[in-house]
Amino acid sequence: MQTGDLFRNSLDPEALGADLIPYLWPTFFAIYPNDRDLPRIVDWQRRVCAGRTRCSFRPAKLLHVSVVECGKPKRRLRPLCEALEEAASRFSFPAFEITFDTTARFGKDGRACVALADTPSQERFDALRIALADALRHVGLFVHRSRQAAHLTLGYVDSLPDERIPIEPFGFRAPAVDLVARLRNRPIAPRTSGALASRWRSMTGCVI
Repeated sequence: MQTGDLFRNSLDPEALGADLIPYLWPTFFAIYPNDRDLPRIVDWQRRVCAGRTRCSFRPAKLLHVSVVECGKPKRRLRPLCEALEEAASRFSFPAFEITFDTTARFGKDGRACVALADTPSQERFDALRIALADALRHVGLFVHRSRQAAHLTLGYVDSLPDERIPIEPFGFRAPAVDLVARLRNRPIAPRTSGALASRWRSMTGCVI
């Protein structure tokens, strides 16, 4: 007799459809390093965390800077993919460099070791959040516009210091923004390529 999940594909995004996914899993826009920058960032991650005891590194493919949630539908009158397509046509923002210059502890348990963006990068990040929020609001997807610290989670460590620690500045170029969802602690959407000003991809794979 076979055991296990008889409907193992029942929670796949293709089976559910795009409109249900934001209700079931965190769905958000994020900045990912490109393939050229990623090895350099992983090396930097290891060096920054080298002095930490029992550091659990975040996997390279999950290194990202969360920007803003997909948004809660309040007056959306069309399927999610269509709404995102129109929002993308209204979204415009130039690529920029994001630089990190301090580390801090984040999370409810204080175990997340994160790198924090410097002041100029934080200002560009804030402007990006507003640009995304404005584009989404136009199609009935509402997000919080409050300020959020731009950060890159490096790993998880016990007994992190309370104070922020300066580090040698390090960063990467943000040429694209990606819409991703988390399913069973793994991303279920490929990352986009192209200019930050023109494209993103929905969590179900429909290219916009």
